[in-house]
Amino acid sequence: MRALILPVILAVTPALADPGPPFAASVVAQLDWGIFCSGEAMDRAAAPDTDSGFIHVPRRSLSFHWPGVRRVPAALGLAFGVEALAQPGMVQPVEIRVFHPDRPLPERWDSTLSDTAASLVFFRFDRADELTPGIWAIEAHDGADDGASLLYRVEFEIVPAEALPEMVHACEATA
Repeated sequence: MRALILPVILAVTPALADPGPPFAASVVAQLDWGIFCSGEAMDRAAAPDTDSGFIHVPRRSLSFHWPGVRRVPAALGLAFGVEALAQPGMVQPVEIRVFHPDRPLPERWDSTLSDTAASLVFFRFDRADELTPGIWAIEAHDGADDGASLLYRVEFEIVPAEALPEMVHACEATA
């Protein structure tokens, strides 16, 4: 019986884990994270290594409605992300990776880390099949070294929408 219980506990534990502490390498001067309502229309940029084949590109500057929060309700139209600024004098290509708890490989796309303006990288729930509870992560890797160097990592805990109804209702009110 004990041999049967341990594999079940180990299989369930990752879904129940808290997000790990955010990490930023020395090239990152500022790292912020949070959640925002994103019901507005956005442009798209091709991103062939993502499930949808594109990423959203905001038409205007966005701010986190819940800055510093990493517990996200799984609800369509909600987005969670990371805003990063490089150290003075640095501009470099980065590869963004978004890890889902139910997928073996991350979604990937190219971006830039710059000292002139913070770059916002986010994941928006667009489809019901994306609403997977568990630990998700957003990472940036140095694009100049084929992604070998981790520049930052922020984990988010995605929970059922019913766990945070105030966030879901706030976003519904802005849609």
